[in-house]
Amino acid sequence: MIRSSYDGGRTWDSVDRGTVVTTDWSGYSDMARIDVDTVGLMYEGGAVDARDEIRFARFDEDWLQPRRGPDPVTADLARHARPAAVLGGAGTTDGVFGRALEFDGVDDAVRLPYRDELPLGTKDFTASLWFRYTAATGEQPLLWMGGIGTTQPQVWLRGEPASNRIQGLITVRDGAAAPRSASVRTDGAYNDGQWHRLTLRRGGGQLTIAVDGVRTTTADVPGSVSRNSPFGVHIGQRMDSRAFFTGAIDDVHVWDRALSDEEITAGDASARDTVLWLPMDHVSGSH
Repeated sequence: MIRSSYDGGRTWDSVDRGTVVTTDWSGYSDMARIDVDTVGLMYEGGAVDARDEIRFARFDEDWLQPRRGPDPVTADLARHARPAAVLGGAGTTDGVFGRALEFDGVDDAVRLPYRDELPLGTKDFTASLWFRYTAATGEQPLLWMGGIGTTQPQVWLRGEPASNRIQGLITVRDGAAAPRSASVRTDGAYNDGQWHRLTLRRGGGQLTIAVDGVRTTTADVPGSVSRNSPFGVHIGQRMDSRAFFTGAIDDVHVWDRALSDEEITAGDASARDTVLWLPMDHVSGSH
């Protein structure tokens, strides 16, 4: 991907604003001007492994995506939070609590600006959201917090309809120990086009996933879910943009404590201990 700067390299376009060279895996690259109008890019790339081939591409300025204005936003009601960016043209639809955001599975997503409160570290936490979808295939990312890959600290929730399940996963780092992961799965994909409430809770030595109150639990792994890692918070998108959600999401809420079963059942929307709180009920035109 080629990303642009408009202030002499002090700031750069975010990933969703770049111009894609390839969607294959890629590795080391080198870019240089060939002549007045043309830039050459040599890079590692491959459909299976980034090191399969050495590739060469040429492009000029006209090929790059045009500069884009500020993204639309949706409110984050957590204390001192700035609005979250709404990407790809996602719009509102009928939700559980009034309106919700609908995602097209191509490039729609919500991305939160960084705040020190977002990385959960070693804390207990509870993540909650409502979802509705009918997709029968593909990876359906719902919430992603942290990095990506088998060694990066992270927390995520996604639908896996081909495997007939919803999965939640954490990957942790704990001192000098090798990274470890714990995952927990439901017994169904819940891709029936109806609204369902999904929670992922870390607390009391357990990792618990629940849909509409039906819970599955596994043992927690101690450590930080956001230590020394690339970090981002995305709704409806994998962090690396290789999968997008097709459906609707409503009322995304993360607390940095383990809510009790009673609080979850009651749909507690208290601001106490809130890390992020996206009602997802409207989109404003710009910052």
